[in-house]
Formats: sequence, C-alpha cells, structure tokens
Amino acid sequence: MSPHPSTIVATGLGAVSAVGHGCAALWSALAAGRDGLAPVRRFSTEGLPHGLAGLVPGYDGPDKITPERRHRGMSIAFALEATREAWLQAGLDRDGPRPERIALVLGASVGDDLWEPTPLEDITRAVADALGILGPRITVSTACTSSTNAIGVALDLLASGTAEVVIAGGTDVLTPETFAGFSRLGVLSVAKCAPFSEPFGTTLAEGAGFLVLESRASATRRSATPLAEVLGYGLSGDAFHETSPDPGGAGVVSAIEGALANAGVTPDQIGYVNAHGTGTAANDPAEWRAILRVFGPRGETLPVSSTKSVIGHAQGAAGVLEVIATILAMQEGCVPQTLHFTRPRARGPSDPIAQAVPRALTYSHAVCTSSAFGGANAAVVIARPGTATTANRQRREVFVRGVGAVGPHGRTLDDLWRVLVAGRPVQSTAVAPFRIEELLPTADPRRLDPSSRFLTASAALALADARIALRAQDCDRAGLVVGATQVSPESDQAFCDSIERHGLAQLSASAFARMVRNAPGGMCSKLLALKGPNSTLDTGHGSGLVAIAYAAELLSTHDRADLIVAGGFDELSEGDAEHRRGEGAACAVLATERTDDAIRVAGWGLAGPGQFADAVTRAATRAGIDERAIDGWFGTLPAPADRPRIDPAIVLGDAIASSAAVAFVAAVLALRRGEVRTALVGTANGISTTCAILLTTTEHGDGR
Repeated sequence: MSPHPSTIVATGLGAVSAVGHGCAALWSALAAGRDGLAPVRRFSTEGLPHGLAGLVPGYDGPDKITPERRHRGMSIAFALEATREAWLQAGLDRDGPRPERIALVLGASVGDDLWEPTPLEDITRAVADALGILGPRITVSTACTSSTNAIGVALDLLASGTAEVVIAGGTDVLTPETFAGFSRLGVLSVAKCAPFSEPFGTTLAEGAGFLVLESRASATRRSATPLAEVLGYGLSGDAFHETSPDPGGAGVVSAIEGALANAGVTPDQIGYVNAHGTGTAANDPAEWRAILRVFGPRGETLPVSSTKSVIGHAQGAAGVLEVIATILAMQEGCVPQTLHFTRPRARGPSDPIAQAVPRALTYSHAVCTSSAFGGANAAVVIARPGTATTANRQRREVFVRGVGAVGPHGRTLDDLWRVLVAGRPVQSTAVAPFRIEELLPTADPRRLDPSSRFLTASAALALADARIALRAQDCDRAGLVVGATQVSPESDQAFCDSIERHGLAQLSASAFARMVRNAPGGMCSKLLALKGPNSTLDTGHGSGLVAIAYAAELLSTHDRADLIVAGGFDELSEGDAEHRRGEGAACAVLATERTDDAIRVAGWGLAGPGQFADAVTRAATRAGIDERAIDGWFGTLPAPADRPRIDPAIVLGDAIASSAAVAFVAAVLALRRGEVRTALVGTANGISTTCAILLTTTEHGDGR
C-alpha cells in the first residue's frame, strides 16, 4: 500500500556526540564498534568513585574550553552544529518554506550550568535566530526524555498545519554538578556502560541531535530525500518516584503502546527496539518487563540493544541521538549493537545484540524508548521510507471540565474572579499562605518545594472543580502537561548550599533530583496519580497557555488519553517582587467527555514571536468562529478599544509561565457566569511563541 500523504518523514539528520562531529562520525563509530567513553579531563572528579564520561571531542579538556566557547554556551554550540548539518542535508538552504512556516522544538534537561541554571528558552531562541526560524520556538524539558518528546511535539505541529517544516531534537552539556549528582545517586558505573550486563550503572555523556521533519508531500515538492518515516509517539508518567522507575515498567508500557497506536502499527510489525538501556540496576529490568508486556512471547526473540554503550547517556539529547543511530542502521540494513556486554543479567533481553559491530537485519519498523527523572517516559516509532500505511485520524472534541488556581488572590475561584474584575493591582504578588494537606491529605509538605506545592494545589483544585475523583483504572488515561520556565528557586538554593557546605562529592542527592524543570510535574503526577501523557514545556511568557494548547492537541489526536490536567506555575526569586513579578499556579482539566456544564475548547493556534494575529486566525479557523464574534478577551493580547480585557499579569503580577494560564481560568469563569459567549485567551508578548485559544459554552455550539 502506498504511504498516506500526511506521513511525516525525516529529510535531514545532524549529530554531535562523544564519538565525534556529524552523523558520519556516529555511524563510523557504530560500524567499527568504537565507543566515545573515556576518563573525564574537562573538570575534576576528585573525591568521586567514578571518572568516565562521553564528552564531545574538541570540548573534552580544560585547554579546549576557550572564554568564547564558555560565554556562548556549549549547549548552543552543539545544537547549532547539529541543526546546521540537518538543515543542509534537507536542502533548506536552497528551497525551504518561508521562515514563519518553520518551527523549532528543542529538548534540554539542564543546559550548561546547574550552579546558575541556564534559561532554556535562551538556548532555543539563540538556535532559532541563528537559523532564521520565525515559526513557533518551543523548549521541552522532561529531563532524559526531552528530545524524544520534542520529536513528538514536532509531529503534532506538522499534523495540525502549524508549520511546514520542524527542526526537532535536543542538546545538553555534562557539567561537574550533574556528574557529581548522578554519582551521589549511585547510578554511575565504575567501568564503561554495559547495558543489560555487568557492572551495573550508566556512563554520562553530552551532545546534540536534530531531525528535519516534514510531510512526505512537502519533501516531494522540495525534491528532498526521505531518510525515514517518523510515524508516531507516546508519552506517559510513572507517578512513582522522583528518580527511580516503576519496577513493573507500567509507564514504559503505556508510552510504547501509545506510540504504536499513534503510529497505526501493531507490535508484530516492530523489528527492533532501541532501548533506553542506561545500564542501571533499576532501569534495565523495568524496561525489559515493559517490552515483554508489550510484545508478549515475541519479545523473547526481538532484537533489543542500547546505543548508550557507544555514546553514553547524553541526558536531554539521548533520545534523539538514539533515534538517529537507529535511522542510520536501518539505512544500512542492520541494527546497532550493545557494547561491553560481559554476561547476561537476570531479567534482561534475550537478544541484546551483544557483539562488537552492528548485526545485519532486514526490518521495516523500530521503536526507540526513553525514560527520565520525574517518571517521564516517551517512545517514538520510525520506519523505512515507503512503509507507512496510516489513515487519516478523526479529531476528538475537547472540553474544559474544571479549573483551579492559587496565587496572591488565595485559592478560591470566587476570590480570583473578584480580584480580577476589580482590576486593582494587589499589594503583594506572593501566593497567599495555604496548607497543601488541607487540599490533599496524602501530601507531605516537607517533601514539596514551593513550585511543586503551587502546581499540585492548583491541579487538585481543578480536579475538585471538575468533580472528578480518579479511579485506579482511569489513571493511565489521565495526564499532566505543565508550562515552566525555571527550577524552583528554593530547591536551587538548597542545591547550591549543599555544595558550598559539603563540596561536590557530598552534594545533596535529594536537592539534585529537583534540579530538572519537570520535577514539580513529576511530584504532582505522583501525588494525583496522573499516569497518562506527561510533559513540561518552556516558551517563556505564556508557557502555561502553550501547555494547555498542547494538552488540547494531545487529547484531540491521541486516543490513549481521555483527560489531561494542564497549566503553568511560577515561584518568586529574590528581587522578583520589586519588579512586580508574580507567583502561583493555574490549571485546567481538559477532557474528551462532554458534560452539560462543560466549556468547549473550540480552537487553538500557535505562531512565532510577533505573529499573534496568525495564532488567532488558526484558532478561529479550527473553531469555525468569525473573529468578529469574539466578545471576551483574556490575557496579554490586543483587544478592541471598546471592549474590556482581563489581564491577570496587571492585577496579580507578571507570572511568566502562569499568568496566561490564570487568564484561561478567568475566561472559563466568565463563560460560566454568562458574562461572554465566546472568549479568546492569548499571549501576544512571547518572544518564542504566541498562542491563542478560543472557548465557547457548549450551548453556544460551534460559533458559526
């Protein structure tokens, strides 16, 4: 059967890894059975029991890091090198679409420095500016699943028509703090990483990888050569532990099954699995159990290997580099090997490709899996060009079932509405005190930093407003999507204090676990048992609203979830209050089930910086609503001079990620109260992405 015209293909690949610069270097190392793991020279590992890593050649020694390189940021340098390689291979330098029709989705975990955490949005913006990309610029930060999730977001941007071409992947740098943190967690290997074998433990690394993705029709128009088909992806949350996977592998099962369903393929069609395969005592058995649960008896003979044995664990860039390695091997008619295999462990793959070089094998479909801190899991299905048989998917309607917010107003919706309607700026932009135990008796406030507490409280309030009490059998189909722009300042301070007091070798492992952007989301999903799609996004201003739009897209097009809690959070840092910065969190419960009092998410649209009108047009077109019929404006957006606008940032302080999510909550309240019939929620001030969402009451129908 001929491929469906909407099939997404990769037309460009770019890689920077421990084995060298470029995809040719990556394949050369795989083909020769050569790894890039070596003693660390760029920084001191004195006092630590581990000393191996996969550093990028040319950046692997203290003499190689010039002041210019340090100032620019290695994560940006890696990303630019990989994106340019992919850009040139895809021919975008010759005949690409308009810059406004190209998007960038960049996955990153920590950036360049844990001591002073890098604004990840700055990395994405720098790469987009260098390439002249003017479409949406989205950062995904879900620790070690970041780049795999980024590929998934790219597929949705293409399927929705938001972009014609998307550059998707990830970048990360190995810092001394990250190295010491993983060492303190006891998950590093004393020898080179030997997944599914011995000794236990992983070997950390760094690098970047990116794909140029576009529809087959677009590639044909541009005479670009499809290198592989990227058919679908799946996300999930373990809701189990901050750093350890669910030992039964349930989250990995959900991600793989979600990817297969999204791709429209069956388990029997998969010929190879590129596993997350970190080599740790907890990850490998859990992942193997998941593979057996998905593939049944066939899993016993299915080839399963780990590319981390060659390039190490590249953190936020790990997933995409493993996807690229799989595509390169697929082109050569083989599967990558697992190096350093000494003897099989109990509860490990029957066929881990335990040999020095790749194995010749003919197959048409493969799955790549990733797992991360915070319990995030992701999987992607790729295929040889010309093998897709997917059909058009029916979009499902999405409704708002409940909303919740905590902030300077307090925690009730009535108080929020009263403060916003009054329109007078509050005296203090800090969150009014509350006890999380009163909302969620199972929550231990001693284990929650403010960011986690704010997010969990707003999510619990939204579920209560929706009158939803999740049953155990519903949890796998209930997810969480969060907009966040920083790690918790309180946790950041605790982490830095532990280093100052005790040194790197004795830093606080618990504080280190909270130094990823998705840590609050992981804690929230654990406390509320949200095991469905799990993601954390950063687009700077408006991140919470972008998260809501992404959640709506997931529910509309992925049938593995029925409910997603989505929103954003902010926590004040020292000096923020002086600049009228705000803090708090706001969440909405989105669902596919229609109720009598539900608000309809009629349409949503994303566009690049300064292109808010385009975002509104996309939302209105999807909703079938005449823009002139909109009678309510909410958020930081231009409104007709004769119409009122509610902007929470003016009243409650400018909370970068959550103000736009609070505006969404306000729009829902206005619709419930009959103040408006059609509400536009938007953020026009984002320097990465602008976003617009149109809401109507169900009685108002489709607004035509």
